[in-house]
Amino acid sequence: MKNKIAQIDESTVQHNLINLKQIVFEVTEKCHLKCRYCGLSDLYQKYDIRQNRDMPFNKAKLIIDYLLNIWKNNQLSNTVIDVAVSFYGGEPLMNIPLIKEIIAYLEKTKITGRKYHYSMTTNGMLLDKYMDFLAEKKFNLLISMDGDENSHSYRVDKSGNNSFNQVLRNVKLLKRKHPDYFHQSVNFISVLHNRNDIEPIYRFFKSFFNKGARIVPLGTSGVSEDKK
Repeated sequence: MKNKIAQIDESTVQHNLINLKQIVFEVTEKCHLKCRYCGLSDLYQKYDIRQNRDMPFNKAKLIIDYLLNIWKNNQLSNTVIDVAVSFYGGEPLMNIPLIKEIIAYLEKTKITGRKYHYSMTTNGMLLDKYMDFLAEKKFNLLISMDGDENSHSYRVDKSGNNSFNQVLRNVKLLKRKHPDYFHQSVNFISVLHNRNDIEPIYRFFKSFFNKGARIVPLGTSGVSEDKK
């Protein structure tokens, strides 16, 4: 029996917008790192060239207002829908003014039946500057870190320097300054490649932070022939 192809019509789209669980804003293309395995690097045959653009608030406001209008007109009685508002980049903390503006706007225009939660994946380089705000808003924070110094050595700045020491220093500061928040809401993601391995990654995070890590393998599809 052949699998039926699901039909998507206007009512299906409307239903999903009413019950939307996550919004993701790509707030900037900027990043102060130049990781050698980045999906937006010349490691891959086809990649989008970043132009260091920031998303302007008026674009974010367009989608927010569109969704708020739908939610106002389709409020569900005695129901609260959790909405994850996620910020992505580039490195999202390089456009913290926009993140703050979006959150302030959402919290000013509250809709009955919606509860916002904030999340972000960050390279950790600017945590020392913005950790108080992240803790205040109880961000679910995912920090990109590949393990110890050698394991992390593909994650370099524009001059080719390993970012490990600065990221480790910032994460230790976050743990010391906001211990409860760190315990409840901060996690790690590691890329598995030829300079690290699963057991040492887990051992590193357990030793330093008493946490595990989400481990994802380096994508091999579409790697440039000269980089294989």
